[in-house]
Amino acid sequence: MAAHWQRSWLKSKDNPLIFVTNVLGATPEPWQEEALKAVGQHDRVSIRSGHGVGKTTLEAWLILWFLLTRKDCKIPVAANSQDQLRDTIWPEIGKWRRQLPSPQGHG
Repeated sequence: MAAHWQRSWLKSKDNPLIFVTNVLGATPEPWQEEALKAVGQHDRVSIRSGHGVGKTTLEAWLILWFLLTRKDCKIPVAANSQDQLRDTIWPEIGKWRRQLPSPQGHG
């Protein structure tokens, strides 16, 4: 029998909120939840917000969701500088990648 996270992952192809909450085990802020729902329903989504509110976390969640729910995908990741990619975005993706359950369902 498939673990809860495995069933959620299978259902999350068009619903990044399911992926974030049931596969990664994260609890999005209300604005992040709204953004995740919008991404699942629309081809294009624009988000305006201040500094330090969780945009990088949202980006990491969406990168992992898309990567793990699409076959042979490529995801361009942009930032204002190479330093921002190296010091902010890549570590955040790594942090959430480590939150993924093991393939055997033990976690």
